[in-house]
Amino acid sequence: MAVDPLIELRDVNKHFGELHVLQDIDLTVGKGEVVVVIGPSGSGKSTLCRAINRLETIESGTISLDGQPLPEEGRALARLRAEVGMVFQSFNLFAHKTVLENVSLAQTKVRGRKKAEADRRSRELLERVGLSAHADKYPAQLSGGQQQRV
Repeated sequence: MAVDPLIELRDVNKHFGELHVLQDIDLTVGKGEVVVVIGPSGSGKSTLCRAINRLETIESGTISLDGQPLPEEGRALARLRAEVGMVFQSFNLFAHKTVLENVSLAQTKVRGRKKAEADRRSRELLERVGLSAHADKYPAQLSGGQQQRV
């Protein structure tokens, strides 16, 4: 069964000086598909993810989301970033906020959800990743893996 493409990269190239980090990348990710990008340190995994979120510019090629080219700037780009989630290598949770508060924060600030609704959804998400029992803990009380799941 064919899956509608959600993210498409065609002939994407990115250099950092002489280093050709992304070389003629072609990638299609279907709606609902889960993709894992693995490779050695320095192979371009983070650069690829940052390019999809327009946090990194590309020199050539195209990236489209749901059949539309990625927006260059402005409100359309802000809307894209509000819909695309990334887990950075250094995840930098707010140390003075609980797990629940950290997960709910973007929902209230970016999505404009009421606190109660954001907390309800956050609890559902924490349950999905096995962290519901840690909702009232602070990041320093969690392991590194638990912090990254938050």
